[in-house]
Amino acid sequence: MRSFEELLDEAEQMHGGHACPGQVLGVRMAMRACRELGIEEPERDNKRLIVFIEIDRCAADAIAAVTGCRLGRRTLKYVDY
Repeated sequence: MRSFEELLDEAEQMHGGHACPGQVLGVRMAMRACRELGIEEPERDNKRLIVFIEIDRCAADAIAAVTGCRLGRRTLKYVDY
């Protein structure tokens, strides 16, 4: 898996070019989840990954950057509780 700094930089770019605390949290959460699931390269791994998120703010962009899951690809699911 790429480093935290690399992933945070990608999340910042996806989020409009600026950093915020939600992105830091989202990158850390997604990195941890991938480690727990044994997924080393989420964007290149052959495993089928679907991510459910409950928040539509900054952390969602960060989670998408780390996992490679996107709403348009139907691999990132937003569940509004």
